[in-house]
Amino acid sequence: MNPTASPKENPRIAKLNARLREDPGRASHYKEIGRLLAAQGAHRRAAGWLRRGLKNLPDDQGLLESLGRVQFEAGWRRAAERTWRRLTLLYPESFLAFEKLERHYVRSGRPEKAVKLYRRVKPSAAMREKSLERIVFVCKETENPAEAFKALKQLVRDFGGGFERFRDLGRLAFKLERFREALTWFDRAGERGELAWEQQISRATALIRLKKYRRAERELAGMLSDRPGAFAPLVLLTEMKIERGDPAAGESLAELESRYPRNSRCRLARGEYELKRGRAAEAEGLIRDGIAATAFYYRWELGRGWRLLAEVLGNRGEIEEAERCLLLSGALAGSADTYTGMIGLAEGLIRDRRLARAEWVLEKIETLFPGNGRAAVNRAEIMLAKGYPERSAEILADRLEKLPAKFWRDKRRGYLLLARAHRSLGDWESARQCARQAELAAG
Repeated sequence: MNPTASPKENPRIAKLNARLREDPGRASHYKEIGRLLAAQGAHRRAAGWLRRGLKNLPDDQGLLESLGRVQFEAGWRRAAERTWRRLTLLYPESFLAFEKLERHYVRSGRPEKAVKLYRRVKPSAAMREKSLERIVFVCKETENPAEAFKALKQLVRDFGGGFERFRDLGRLAFKLERFREALTWFDRAGERGELAWEQQISRATALIRLKKYRRAERELAGMLSDRPGAFAPLVLLTEMKIERGDPAAGESLAELESRYPRNSRCRLARGEYELKRGRAAEAEGLIRDGIAATAFYYRWELGRGWRLLAEVLGNRGEIEEAERCLLLSGALAGSADTYTGMIGLAEGLIRDRRLARAEWVLEKIETLFPGNGRAAVNRAEIMLAKGYPERSAEILADRLEKLPAKFWRDKRRGYLLLARAHRSLGDWESARQCARQAELAAG
């Protein structure tokens, strides 16, 4: 196709085209034509103009950047990726080229490739510090605290640290439940500035997890003297007293409940208190209510609730149900967030062919995250494994089209499952179409 064809719909394009006939070496004109055509939705023509410019101006940075943007907007992910990778090779000191490729990977649901991109930057490169900072940023944004922690430690080793970097290392170590390291980094941050309330709470929590109860109690008491009745230190102090079997636990719990009567974490604390007193029936009701009322983003509280419920059920001899609760509690304890832990557990159980337990976990996921596409794909896989291809196809039919492109892995897996379901039902044409959709989803 001739990229100069049909410029009439926009006089500006016609004028720029005329100027290029006189001087074909003006990169800005090619970029402007590309921008105007892309704004009209004519991405193929826009790309044609930009490629024409690159023939006259080989490897021009601005033209390559414009081409990459047009390709990405048009949904040509592989072509866009090739263009941005070419930019990083041609201009290894240009942070902009790396940032564009990073955004491409993140938006297309492949943040791990952005991390690999920046890890390939040589230690001697001028943008080495920036590359490590971007790894930390990408990993934080995509809920990968382990990689963020690793990169931030490297950043501090190579380029030094200050309050913000030490504080963030404390936060990440705390999220990873590496409590000794969290205390170390929070202490180093505290030597250079004042920790915010949130970090003070995290520090006190780390002390409790390490069973440094006296130090934790002193710090929590200090926080309560500054903010009498504040929920976070008061609930931590109460939970610690219950955990230790402190005779003052009941009094502390009563104060907590009087201040926050409908709080889900208070219900869990009361449930644990009643459980330790041997009142299993009362404890179970409180714990179940507490779990049901806890928002999905309170990962530790949910994990604690499931652990307490497992104890109740185990004491009653309901071993199978107690084991399920413990599995879920363990998955939450070691995950970046509630969803990641739960969906990872469900998929691991499916791989191990423990389908009944996987279904139980998926029920919990669907309660917390209604309409979740990845959960639907997993449920469809279970139905197919159990010999119900029609039900599997029903689950997937109305979900896959609604999945955003960045969840391409789930989309691809779903279409492959749907193809298998159609083949099981003898519908070979639909199976072929689904296989094709799976290829398209992968870009």
